[in-house]
Amino acid sequence: MARKHDETYKLIFSQRAAVEEVVCNFVGEDLGDELDFDTLEALPTDRISGGLVQRQVDLLWKIRFRGSWLYLLILLEFQSESDYFMALRILTYICLTYEELLRRREVKAGERLPPVLPVTVYNGRARWRAATDISELIAPVPPPLSRYVPKARHLLLDLQRISERDPASMDLVTSLGRAEGEPSPENLRRVMRDLVRRFPGPEFAELRMALSTWVAGAAEAWQIPEEELARMQTTMEEETMWERVSEMREQVHRDGVQQGLERGRAEERRSLVGRLATRKFGAETAEQLSRVLEDIADPERLAEVADAIIDCDTNAELFARVGG
Repeated sequence: MARKHDETYKLIFSQRAAVEEVVCNFVGEDLGDELDFDTLEALPTDRISGGLVQRQVDLLWKIRFRGSWLYLLILLEFQSESDYFMALRILTYICLTYEELLRRREVKAGERLPPVLPVTVYNGRARWRAATDISELIAPVPPPLSRYVPKARHLLLDLQRISERDPASMDLVTSLGRAEGEPSPENLRRVMRDLVRRFPGPEFAELRMALSTWVAGAAEAWQIPEEELARMQTTMEEETMWERVSEMREQVHRDGVQQGLERGRAEERRSLVGRLATRKFGAETAEQLSRVLEDIADPERLAEVADAIIDCDTNAELFARVGG
């Protein structure tokens, strides 16, 4: 697995929507209902141990419980190989995170430490074989000692096994597992198209960008030809633009057909329609269509042209419908 592909997972899970997907779909018992996702805050990941050894957590989030002072720390680690001592690493990161809270005086004597949800996202081909609780790494002890054996479990998201258990699920994590399970251009394009449709709108622009970067890393790792990668990324951009066309139509119906719209808004809409035409029919058709668009300021009419681009299969059909 190429390193670039591994690192792009951090880009995806650096997005609030991805963290919410993990909590709501994989922790269980309605924990998502108790958390205020508007308070999600990314925290620094550098940690210094007592021996001045620097450790770095992959990602660390902080989120508050609804109507409470209490907050939860969400620690995310990304693995492409099964690490026998991963449970020990997780326990180390938890302890270093708590030490950092004490060093910064965010928790004082007499106060309780905040809970931590440790998550390991694993994208390897082989089944994960390592322990998920530190107690599983410790030799068996007589009953009088068992109460002193430390316990610290981490949530393992084994992507390929998750997609096998629930192949119909459309959540982000399972979709990534579905892509990992069948590393073909056709499957990757299908999964990414579904994800782009599931996360439309400007509020998810950064997540879609992270997904596009992830696709590039996956293509490199799976030796997908560059021309196939270009087609996949074009498909993702088209889905995004079509969603913006839909938003544009909704805006038209919300506002009504307005005369005297600001020139900037009309130009922005013409630019969007032109880019949509370029993606589907090429630069020559888009250039010809631009002469038609120059005389259109009515947002309703622009939305109709955008619909025609989506609906028509040939440029001849397109110009028969819109004129020009």
